[in-house]
Amino acid sequence: MKIGLPRFSAALFLLVPLLLGGCGGGSGAQSIAAQVVPPVQGTPPPAASGPVTYFQSSGLTSSGTIVAGAQQALVAIMSGASSASGFTSDSLTVSTPGEATPSTRVAHARSVGSARVPVEAFPADDRDLVQRVQSLARAGDPSEPSRVTQTVLPGTLSVGSSAPIWVQKGSLGGARVNVQVPAVLALQTAHANIWVDSALPLTPDELAAIGRDFENAYASDTEHFASPDYASNAPGLQPRYNACAAGGGVKGTAAAYITEPADHRIDVMIVNSSNLGGLGGYFSAANLMTQATLNCLNGSTTTYESNEAPFIFVGWFAGSGTEYDLQEDLVRSTAHELQHLINFVNHGILAAGASSASFNGNETPYINEGLSMLAQDLAVAAMYGGKGVQFDADDALARANVYLAAPANFSLSAFTGVDPVAWGGNGTPQYNCGGGCYGAAYLFQRYLRDRFGGDAYTHAMETSGATGDRNLQFATGESAPALYGDFALAMAADSLGVDTGDPRFHFGSLSLNGRYADQFGATTRMDGVFAQPYAAGGTTVNAPVGGFAFVAMQSVPASGTSVSVTDRATSPGFLMEVGRAQK
Repeated sequence: MKIGLPRFSAALFLLVPLLLGGCGGGSGAQSIAAQVVPPVQGTPPPAASGPVTYFQSSGLTSSGTIVAGAQQALVAIMSGASSASGFTSDSLTVSTPGEATPSTRVAHARSVGSARVPVEAFPADDRDLVQRVQSLARAGDPSEPSRVTQTVLPGTLSVGSSAPIWVQKGSLGGARVNVQVPAVLALQTAHANIWVDSALPLTPDELAAIGRDFENAYASDTEHFASPDYASNAPGLQPRYNACAAGGGVKGTAAAYITEPADHRIDVMIVNSSNLGGLGGYFSAANLMTQATLNCLNGSTTTYESNEAPFIFVGWFAGSGTEYDLQEDLVRSTAHELQHLINFVNHGILAAGASSASFNGNETPYINEGLSMLAQDLAVAAMYGGKGVQFDADDALARANVYLAAPANFSLSAFTGVDPVAWGGNGTPQYNCGGGCYGAAYLFQRYLRDRFGGDAYTHAMETSGATGDRNLQFATGESAPALYGDFALAMAADSLGVDTGDPRFHFGSLSLNGRYADQFGATTRMDGVFAQPYAAGGTTVNAPVGGFAFVAMQSVPASGTSVSVTDRATSPGFLMEVGRAQK
């Protein structure tokens, strides 16, 4: 036990199984007060004799015990690097008494099915854009823009209006280009302008279904997360940014962000998937910015374009079939992208710090994407709860299964990993990987919401005014690395079917060994977290910085056994801590 020291540096968990199978609504008009997050003292590890426990650490070694009589024990590994960048793995040695030479590392994955659903076009990551805009408040007169663009939306919107909507077309790797897609305002609902790509011949019944999908998403997101509304005196609307008009040159100082439309409607663009590059959808803060501001950033190689309205973009995939598009894709994707918009409004425009030229209100991608995956869950359950649907089985649980099948292949905090080929992987680490990156982020937020009070947690994550680690600490009272450790052990305990009564190690409403119905009458099965089999003589494990790896013992002596994990320190900043679950 590390007496007197907070458990903040990392968490490495050794899970040892005998065998482990293959926001609230509201106007949002008030600015958010700045929050001061107090330091958190770590919770001492529980007693070593319990079914779930942390190991003792000394230097680069952590040691613990599988107690006598255990039939199953998951021995697990995790890094507490909450600000990991890119994908690197650290090499560690797992051994029991008398074993000093590790065996050859074995495979660390199980097979998963093929992707049925498209991945998001781009992660919700507007850090670079926001930083560049903020530079306009600090720099002198910017250079005359080499490319300028005028507003494209008509001044008055009514059903039948048309416009060449700016759309970001790109690839999974993140490259994107702005294209203009002719679109028609096909439907107005209580909270949305539904724009449709002119290449899509949608029927009135299909449009009505899209409207219902969005209104369901709006009701769910504003209940569980926050409101997308903001008043004209919001901190982010302070006139402190240089603006370049269409004629070129600086045209005075103005607000970087648009005033919210008087009718408070969200613009939803239904895009032929080919015009998105074959990917799913996205939100970009650029559309909440004035074009006069973005004109100052437009250069010969990088351009930013704004539709000057609160837009989200969702793909229409003819190959998926109309039933699936209307009853799954657009139910989940509208909720997913709307959460991103709500998140940016609350962090980038409403937060008290948004009036500062040095403030970047962009939420950390793995947290933001996890919240949007959670938004899918809640919206699908809201739409189909009467059919017994509890979770977004077709998408959120499918991506969770990709992560659970190979946790060592993904860094949670870096939002990077190696997806299987069936999910678009190419054998190399990818940022914003469509399967396991989203699956890990989703499971983390699912666990945190269930542990920390449901909507009280998600409301706090939207409205604290903080981002990243500070936001997690504000909403939970725990440091991010401490939450990582508890999360990993909760996955271990749930995979073994162990319930300690300790909320830290209870996964919550989702069982990682459960079977869940979707709205089409099919069932998604979850098989718990995969653990690398332990090999006699000791095992070498590669664990991702900012992520997890798990080891499964093939047998547990009746008298129990001690276990040691040694960090070879092959990757800097791993930050190791160890624990185990047993049954």
